[in-house]
Amino acid sequence: MDDNKKSYSGLKGFLFGILFTLGIMCILFLVKNRDYVMGKEMNPTELGARTKVADIYELIEDVYLGEVDNKKMTDYMCAGLVTGLGDKYSTYYTQEQFEKIMQSTNGHYSGIGVAIYQDSQGRILIESCYENTPAAKAGIKPGDILLKVGDKPVSSMSTNEVVDLIKDTKEGETVSMTLERGDQPYTVDVTIEEVEAISVTGKMLENQIGYIRISEFTGVTAEQFKDAYGKLQDQGMNRLIIDLRSNPGGLVSGVCDTLREILPKGLIVYTEDKYGNRSEQNCDGKSPISIPLAVLVNSSSASASEIFAGAVQDYGTGTIVGTVTYGKGVVQDTYQLKNGGAVKLTVSHYFTPKGNNINGKGITPDVEIDMPDDSEEDVQLNKAKEILLH
Repeated sequence: MDDNKKSYSGLKGFLFGILFTLGIMCILFLVKNRDYVMGKEMNPTELGARTKVADIYELIEDVYLGEVDNKKMTDYMCAGLVTGLGDKYSTYYTQEQFEKIMQSTNGHYSGIGVAIYQDSQGRILIESCYENTPAAKAGIKPGDILLKVGDKPVSSMSTNEVVDLIKDTKEGETVSMTLERGDQPYTVDVTIEEVEAISVTGKMLENQIGYIRISEFTGVTAEQFKDAYGKLQDQGMNRLIIDLRSNPGGLVSGVCDTLREILPKGLIVYTEDKYGNRSEQNCDGKSPISIPLAVLVNSSSASASEIFAGAVQDYGTGTIVGTVTYGKGVVQDTYQLKNGGAVKLTVSHYFTPKGNNINGKGITPDVEIDMPDDSEEDVQLNKAKEILLH
Protein backbone atom coordinates (compact mmCIF):
# COMPACT_ATOMS: atom_id res chain seq x y z
CA MET A 1 0.00 0.00 0.00
CA ASP A 2 2.81 2.46 0.87
CA ASP A 3 4.66 1.51 -2.34
CA ASN A 4 1.53 2.25 -4.39
CA LYS A 5 1.21 5.64 -2.73
CA LYS A 6 4.84 6.41 -3.49
CA SER A 7 4.40 5.35 -7.11
CA TYR A 8 1.26 7.43 -7.45
CA SER A 9 2.95 10.44 -5.85
CA GLY A 10 5.99 10.08 -8.13
CA LEU A 11 3.81 9.80 -11.23
CA LYS A 12 1.85 12.87 -10.18
CA GLY A 13 5.09 14.83 -9.70
CA PHE A 14 6.38 13.65 -13.07
CA LEU A 15 3.18 14.72 -14.85
CA PHE A 16 3.22 18.06 -13.03
CA GLY A 17 6.81 18.63 -14.21
CA ILE A 18 5.84 17.91 -17.80
CA LEU A 19 2.83 20.25 -17.62
CA PHE A 20 4.93 22.98 -15.98
CA THR A 21 7.61 22.70 -18.70
CA LEU A 22 4.96 22.80 -21.43
CA GLY A 23 3.45 25.88 -19.78
CA ILE A 24 6.81 27.69 -19.77
CA MET A 25 7.37 26.75 -23.41
CA CYS A 26 3.94 28.12 -24.32
CA ILE A 27 4.66 31.39 -22.53
CA LEU A 28 8.01 31.75 -24.35
CA PHE A 29 6.28 31.04 -27.64
CA LEU A 30 3.61 33.67 -26.94
CA VAL A 31 6.24 36.27 -25.99
CA LYS A 32 8.33 35.58 -29.07
CA ASN A 33 5.36 35.38 -31.44
CA ARG A 34 2.68 37.49 -29.79
CA ASP A 35 1.87 39.40 -32.98
CA TYR A 36 1.36 36.15 -34.87
CA VAL A 37 -0.87 34.67 -32.12
CA MET A 38 -2.95 37.87 -32.00
CA GLY A 39 -3.62 37.63 -35.69
CA LYS A 40 -1.06 40.11 -36.99
CA GLU A 41 0.65 38.83 -40.10
CA MET A 42 4.43 38.66 -39.70
CA ASN A 43 6.89 38.13 -42.49
CA PRO A 44 9.64 35.52 -42.00
CA THR A 45 12.36 38.18 -41.59
CA GLU A 46 10.49 39.97 -38.80
CA LEU A 47 9.68 36.70 -37.04
CA GLY A 48 13.27 35.54 -37.43
CA ALA A 49 14.65 38.77 -36.02
CA ARG A 50 12.54 38.57 -32.87
CA THR A 51 13.45 34.94 -32.37
CA LYS A 52 17.14 35.74 -32.92
CA VAL A 53 17.11 38.43 -30.22
CA ALA A 54 15.51 36.01 -27.75
CA ASP A 55 18.06 33.33 -28.70
CA ILE A 56 20.96 35.73 -28.06
CA TYR A 57 19.57 36.62 -24.63
CA GLU A 58 19.27 32.94 -23.77
CA LEU A 59 22.84 32.25 -24.92
CA ILE A 60 24.22 35.12 -22.84
CA GLU A 61 22.40 33.83 -19.77
CA ASP A 62 23.56 30.25 -20.36
CA VAL A 63 27.20 30.54 -21.39
CA TYR A 64 28.59 34.09 -21.18
CA LEU A 65 31.45 34.18 -18.66
CA GLY A 66 31.51 37.88 -17.73
CA GLU A 67 29.22 40.10 -15.69
CA VAL A 68 26.05 41.20 -17.51
CA ASP A 69 24.76 44.78 -17.29
CA ASN A 70 21.23 44.26 -18.55
CA LYS A 71 20.41 47.98 -18.70
CA LYS A 72 23.50 48.78 -20.75
CA MET A 73 22.91 45.79 -23.03
CA THR A 74 19.29 46.81 -23.59
CA ASP A 75 20.25 50.43 -24.37
CA TYR A 76 22.81 49.29 -26.93
CA MET A 77 20.30 46.91 -28.52
CA CYS A 78 17.64 49.61 -28.79
CA ALA A 79 20.14 52.11 -30.21
CA GLY A 80 21.25 49.54 -32.79
CA LEU A 81 17.67 48.81 -33.78
CA VAL A 82 16.95 52.48 -34.53
CA THR A 83 20.34 52.95 -36.22
CA GLY A 84 19.38 50.10 -38.52
CA LEU A 85 16.70 52.34 -40.05
CA GLY A 86 19.49 54.24 -41.81
CA ASP A 87 17.80 57.55 -40.94
CA LYS A 88 20.21 60.14 -39.51
CA TYR A 89 17.34 61.96 -37.79
CA SER A 90 15.93 58.95 -35.91
CA THR A 91 17.56 58.26 -32.54
CA TYR A 92 17.25 56.18 -29.40
CA TYR A 93 17.81 58.05 -26.12
CA THR A 94 18.62 56.56 -22.74
CA GLN A 95 16.53 57.94 -19.88
CA GLU A 96 19.36 60.30 -18.89
CA GLN A 97 19.80 61.56 -22.46
CA PHE A 98 16.04 62.00 -22.85
CA GLU A 99 15.81 64.17 -19.73
CA LYS A 100 18.58 66.46 -21.03
CA ILE A 101 16.91 66.71 -24.44
CA MET A 102 13.58 67.64 -22.85
CA GLN A 103 15.25 70.37 -20.79
CA SER A 104 16.89 71.78 -23.91
CA THR A 105 13.78 71.81 -26.11
CA ASN A 106 11.57 73.24 -23.36
CA GLY A 107 13.99 76.14 -23.03
CA HIS A 108 14.82 75.55 -19.39
CA TYR A 109 17.79 73.82 -17.80
CA SER A 110 19.65 73.49 -14.51
CA GLY A 111 22.65 75.80 -14.63
CA ILE A 112 24.01 79.23 -13.80
CA GLY A 113 22.90 81.31 -16.81
CA VAL A 114 26.02 81.95 -18.89
CA ALA A 115 27.20 81.21 -22.41
CA ILE A 116 30.88 80.36 -22.77
CA TYR A 117 33.32 80.06 -25.66
CA GLN A 118 36.94 79.07 -26.22
CA ASP A 119 39.29 81.60 -27.80
CA SER A 120 42.26 80.95 -30.10
CA GLN A 121 44.52 80.58 -27.05
CA GLY A 122 42.35 77.82 -25.60
CA ARG A 123 41.00 80.01 -22.78
CA ILE A 124 37.38 79.60 -21.63
CA LEU A 125 35.64 82.98 -21.60
CA ILE A 126 32.20 84.16 -20.54
CA GLU A 127 30.46 85.19 -23.77
CA SER A 128 27.27 86.43 -22.15
CA CYS A 129 25.70 86.44 -18.71
CA TYR A 130 21.91 86.52 -18.71
CA GLU A 131 19.91 88.87 -16.51
CA ASN A 132 18.51 87.69 -13.17
CA THR A 133 20.42 84.39 -13.25
CA PRO A 134 22.69 82.89 -10.56
CA ALA A 135 25.81 83.96 -12.48
CA ALA A 136 24.62 87.55 -12.80
CA LYS A 137 23.70 87.67 -9.10
CA ALA A 138 27.19 86.36 -8.26
CA GLY A 139 28.80 89.24 -10.21
CA ILE A 140 30.11 87.29 -13.22
CA LYS A 141 30.39 89.45 -16.36
CA PRO A 142 30.96 88.91 -20.10
CA GLY A 143 34.67 88.84 -20.91
CA ASP A 144 35.68 87.19 -17.64
CA ILE A 145 38.12 84.29 -18.08
CA LEU A 146 37.13 81.05 -16.36
CA LEU A 147 40.11 79.44 -14.61
CA LYS A 148 38.66 76.73 -12.37
CA VAL A 149 35.41 74.94 -11.58
CA GLY A 150 35.80 73.76 -8.02
CA ASP A 151 39.43 72.72 -7.74
CA LYS A 152 39.71 71.61 -11.36
CA PRO A 153 41.54 73.89 -13.85
CA VAL A 154 39.67 74.22 -17.16
CA SER A 155 42.58 75.37 -19.35
CA SER A 156 42.86 71.97 -21.07
CA MET A 157 39.11 71.33 -21.34
CA SER A 158 36.66 71.87 -24.21
CA THR A 159 33.56 74.02 -23.71
CA ASN A 160 31.38 70.89 -23.57
CA GLU A 161 33.56 69.41 -20.82
CA VAL A 162 33.31 72.64 -18.83
CA VAL A 163 29.51 72.71 -19.21
CA ASP A 164 29.27 69.07 -18.06
CA LEU A 165 31.51 69.86 -15.10
CA ILE A 166 29.23 72.68 -13.98
CA LYS A 167 26.10 70.56 -14.52
CA ASP A 168 27.53 67.81 -12.31
CA THR A 169 26.41 70.00 -9.40
CA LYS A 170 22.81 69.29 -8.45
CA GLU A 171 20.10 71.94 -8.52
CA GLY A 172 20.06 73.92 -5.27
CA GLU A 173 23.73 73.25 -4.53
CA THR A 174 26.58 75.69 -5.10
CA VAL A 175 29.60 75.41 -7.35
CA SER A 176 32.82 77.32 -6.69
CA MET A 177 34.24 79.13 -9.74
CA THR A 178 37.53 80.94 -10.09
CA LEU A 179 37.62 83.61 -12.80
CA GLU A 180 39.89 86.41 -13.94
CA ARG A 181 38.97 89.98 -14.83
CA GLY A 182 41.66 92.43 -15.87
CA ASP A 183 44.48 90.18 -14.60
CA GLN A 184 42.77 90.00 -11.21
CA PRO A 185 41.55 86.51 -10.23
CA TYR A 186 38.44 86.18 -8.05
CA THR A 187 36.36 83.29 -6.71
CA VAL A 188 32.58 83.11 -6.35
CA ASP A 189 30.10 80.48 -5.20
CA VAL A 190 27.21 80.15 -7.66
CA THR A 191 23.98 78.30 -6.91
CA ILE A 192 22.67 75.92 -9.58
CA GLU A 193 19.07 76.83 -10.43
CA GLU A 194 16.56 76.24 -13.18
CA VAL A 195 17.18 79.00 -15.70
CA GLU A 196 15.60 79.95 -18.98
CA ALA A 197 17.84 79.40 -21.99
CA ILE A 198 18.21 82.56 -24.07
CA SER A 199 17.56 81.75 -27.73
CA VAL A 200 16.70 85.31 -28.85
CA THR A 201 18.79 88.47 -28.59
CA GLY A 202 18.08 91.87 -30.09
CA LYS A 203 19.73 95.25 -30.60
CA MET A 204 19.37 98.42 -32.63
CA LEU A 205 21.82 98.99 -35.48
CA GLU A 206 22.49 102.22 -37.33
CA ASN A 207 19.71 103.91 -39.34
CA GLN A 208 17.08 102.51 -36.96
CA ILE A 209 17.54 98.99 -38.30
CA GLY A 210 16.52 96.42 -35.72
CA TYR A 211 18.51 93.20 -35.44
CA ILE A 212 17.19 90.00 -33.86
CA ARG A 213 19.28 86.85 -33.61
CA ILE A 214 17.44 83.51 -33.06
CA SER A 215 19.86 80.71 -32.15
CA GLU A 216 17.22 77.93 -32.00
CA PHE A 217 13.48 77.42 -31.62
CA THR A 218 12.50 76.19 -28.16
CA GLY A 219 9.39 76.38 -26.04
CA VAL A 220 10.29 79.90 -24.89
CA THR A 221 11.57 81.35 -28.19
CA ALA A 222 8.27 82.93 -29.28
CA GLU A 223 7.90 84.84 -26.03
CA GLN A 224 11.53 85.99 -26.15
CA PHE A 225 11.07 87.10 -29.77
CA LYS A 226 7.92 89.03 -28.89
CA ASP A 227 9.79 90.81 -26.10
CA ALA A 228 12.82 91.71 -28.27
CA TYR A 229 10.58 92.76 -31.18
CA GLY A 230 8.47 94.97 -28.92
CA LYS A 231 11.50 96.69 -27.38
CA LEU A 232 12.90 97.51 -30.82
CA GLN A 233 9.53 98.90 -31.91
CA ASP A 234 9.50 101.11 -28.81
CA GLN A 235 12.95 102.41 -29.84
CA GLY A 236 11.64 103.52 -33.23
CA MET A 237 12.76 100.60 -35.41
CA ASN A 238 11.80 101.15 -39.07
CA ARG A 239 13.52 98.11 -40.63
CA LEU A 240 14.33 94.64 -39.29
CA ILE A 241 16.95 91.93 -39.84
CA ILE A 242 16.27 88.45 -38.39
CA ASP A 243 19.41 86.31 -38.25
CA LEU A 244 18.83 82.54 -38.53
CA ARG A 245 22.37 81.63 -39.58
CA SER A 246 23.57 78.34 -38.03
CA ASN A 247 20.20 77.91 -36.33
CA PRO A 248 19.71 74.09 -36.31
CA GLY A 249 15.94 74.28 -35.87
CA GLY A 250 14.00 73.00 -32.89
CA LEU A 251 10.30 72.84 -32.15
CA VAL A 252 7.74 73.27 -34.95
CA SER A 253 5.43 74.86 -32.37
CA GLY A 254 8.23 77.27 -31.43
CA VAL A 255 8.81 78.52 -34.96
CA CYS A 256 5.10 78.73 -35.78
CA ASP A 257 4.34 80.76 -32.65
CA THR A 258 7.22 83.09 -33.57
CA LEU A 259 6.00 83.50 -37.15
CA ARG A 260 2.52 84.39 -35.87
CA GLU A 261 4.05 87.66 -34.64
CA ILE A 262 4.90 88.84 -38.18
CA LEU A 263 3.00 86.87 -40.88
CA PRO A 264 -0.26 87.81 -42.61
CA LYS A 265 -3.31 85.56 -42.24
CA GLY A 266 -2.93 82.14 -43.81
CA LEU A 267 -1.04 78.86 -43.81
CA ILE A 268 2.39 78.75 -42.11
CA VAL A 269 3.38 75.16 -42.85
CA TYR A 270 1.74 71.78 -43.33
CA THR A 271 2.93 68.21 -42.81
CA GLU A 272 2.00 64.87 -44.37
CA ASP A 273 2.69 61.48 -42.77
CA LYS A 274 3.19 58.07 -44.43
CA TYR A 275 -0.57 57.63 -44.79
CA GLY A 276 -1.09 60.99 -46.46
CA ASN A 277 -2.70 62.56 -43.39
CA ARG A 278 -2.26 66.33 -43.51
CA SER A 279 -1.78 68.62 -40.51
CA GLU A 280 -1.74 72.41 -40.86
CA GLN A 281 -0.36 75.31 -38.82
CA ASN A 282 -2.06 78.64 -39.55
CA CYS A 283 -1.64 82.31 -38.65
CA ASP A 284 -4.52 84.61 -37.71
CA GLY A 285 -2.72 87.59 -39.24
CA LYS A 286 -3.49 89.97 -36.38
CA SER A 287 -0.03 91.59 -36.41
CA PRO A 288 1.61 91.30 -39.87
CA ILE A 289 4.95 93.07 -40.07
CA SER A 290 4.65 96.47 -41.76
CA ILE A 291 8.32 97.42 -42.15
CA PRO A 292 10.99 96.11 -44.56
CA LEU A 293 12.38 92.74 -43.41
CA ALA A 294 15.49 90.72 -44.30
CA VAL A 295 16.18 87.19 -43.04
CA LEU A 296 19.76 85.89 -42.93
CA VAL A 297 20.37 82.16 -43.56
CA ASN A 298 23.28 79.87 -44.37
CA SER A 299 23.98 76.19 -45.04
CA SER A 300 23.59 75.40 -41.33
CA SER A 301 20.11 76.93 -41.09
CA ALA A 302 17.95 73.83 -40.82
CA SER A 303 14.52 72.41 -40.07
CA ALA A 304 12.46 74.99 -38.12
CA SER A 305 14.73 77.75 -39.49
CA GLU A 306 13.75 76.64 -42.98
CA ILE A 307 10.08 76.68 -42.03
CA PHE A 308 10.61 80.30 -40.99
CA ALA A 309 12.52 81.31 -44.14
CA GLY A 310 10.15 79.35 -46.41
CA ALA A 311 7.05 81.06 -45.04
CA VAL A 312 8.59 84.55 -45.23
CA GLN A 313 9.70 83.85 -48.81
CA ASP A 314 6.38 82.39 -49.96
CA TYR A 315 4.39 85.33 -48.60
CA GLY A 316 6.90 87.92 -49.87
CA THR A 317 7.02 89.29 -46.33
CA GLY A 318 10.77 89.82 -46.48
CA THR A 319 13.97 89.17 -48.43
CA ILE A 320 15.97 86.00 -47.73
CA VAL A 321 19.72 86.74 -47.80
CA GLY A 322 22.72 84.39 -47.57
CA THR A 323 23.40 80.88 -48.88
CA VAL A 324 21.22 77.84 -49.63
CA THR A 325 19.91 76.30 -46.39
CA TYR A 326 20.55 72.78 -45.09
CA GLY A 327 17.52 71.04 -46.59
CA LYS A 328 15.87 69.21 -43.69
CA GLY A 329 12.23 68.98 -44.71
CA VAL A 330 11.15 66.16 -42.41
CA VAL A 331 9.64 66.23 -38.94
CA GLN A 332 10.46 63.99 -35.96
CA ASP A 333 8.32 63.03 -32.99
CA THR A 334 9.77 61.69 -29.75
CA TYR A 335 8.06 58.80 -27.96
CA GLN A 336 8.85 58.03 -24.34
CA LEU A 337 9.14 54.31 -23.60
CA LYS A 338 7.38 52.70 -20.64
CA ASN A 339 10.53 51.21 -19.15
CA GLY A 340 12.70 54.31 -19.56
CA GLY A 341 14.34 56.00 -22.50
CA ALA A 342 12.76 57.36 -25.65
CA VAL A 343 12.80 57.02 -29.42
CA LYS A 344 12.82 59.92 -31.87
CA LEU A 345 11.46 58.89 -35.28
CA THR A 346 10.96 60.71 -38.57
CA VAL A 347 7.18 60.75 -39.01
CA SER A 348 6.29 63.27 -41.74
CA HIS A 349 7.41 65.63 -44.49
CA TYR A 350 6.73 69.34 -44.15
CA PHE A 351 5.80 71.74 -46.93
CA THR A 352 6.01 75.53 -47.21
CA PRO A 353 2.75 77.49 -47.70
CA LYS A 354 3.09 77.14 -51.49
CA GLY A 355 3.59 73.39 -51.21
CA ASN A 356 7.38 73.26 -51.64
CA ASN A 357 9.13 70.20 -50.23
CA ILE A 358 12.67 71.39 -49.48
CA ASN A 359 14.03 68.11 -48.10
CA GLY A 360 17.50 67.51 -49.54
CA LYS A 361 17.29 70.77 -51.51
CA GLY A 362 17.08 73.59 -49.01
CA ILE A 363 15.76 77.10 -49.57
CA THR A 364 17.51 79.25 -52.15
CA PRO A 365 17.83 82.85 -50.87
CA ASP A 366 16.36 85.73 -52.86
CA VAL A 367 19.83 87.29 -52.68
CA GLU A 368 22.70 84.78 -52.57
CA ILE A 369 25.94 85.93 -50.98
CA ASP A 370 28.74 83.86 -49.42
CA MET A 371 30.60 84.65 -46.24
CA PRO A 372 34.34 84.52 -47.09
CA ASP A 373 36.43 82.72 -44.46
CA ASP A 374 39.02 85.49 -44.41
CA SER A 375 36.55 88.37 -44.27
CA GLU A 376 36.91 90.74 -41.33
CA GLU A 377 33.42 92.11 -41.94
CA ASP A 378 30.02 90.42 -41.87
CA VAL A 379 29.36 90.80 -45.59
CA GLN A 380 25.99 89.03 -45.36
CA LEU A 381 24.75 91.35 -42.65
CA ASN A 382 26.05 94.35 -44.59
CA LYS A 383 24.19 93.13 -47.69
CA ALA A 384 20.97 92.82 -45.69
CA LYS A 385 21.38 96.41 -44.45
CA GLU A 386 22.00 97.60 -48.00
CA ILE A 387 18.85 95.86 -49.27
CA LEU A 388 16.71 97.38 -46.53
CA LEU A 389 18.00 100.89 -47.13
CA HIS A 390 17.37 100.86 -50.90
